Amino acid sequence: MQRVALLGGGLLIVGLSIVLAQLVTFPAMLFGGCTDVGVPDGEGQGIGVLGVADGNLLYTPDGVNECSIPLPAVGIPAGLIAVGIGSILSQRVTRN
Repeated sequence: MQRVALLGGGLLIVGLSIVLAQLVTFPAMLFGGCTDVGVPDGEGQGIGVLGVADGNLLYTPDGVNECSIPLPAVGIPAGLIAVGIGSILSQRVTRN
C-alpha cells in the first residue's frame, strides 16, 4: 500500500506540474488553424500526424489540408489524466 501511495503522490505532482505549465502558456494555446486548399469533403486520403515545427504539432485531418495545434494544448489531457489517477491512488491509501 505504501508503494501505491508513493505512485499516487508522484502522479499527482507530475500532473499538477503539467497543468501549471499549461496555464502559464495559455495565450499560446489560442493560436492554431488549418490551411484550406479547396478540396471537397471526402476526397482526402485519411488522417495523419505530420510532425512538429516551431512548437506546433502538425497534422492532417483529411489527408489534404494541413492543420497545426500548439504543443501545450496537446499536453493538457496528459496532465489532467495524471492528476486524476494520482488523486484516486492517493485517496485509496489514506482511506485504509
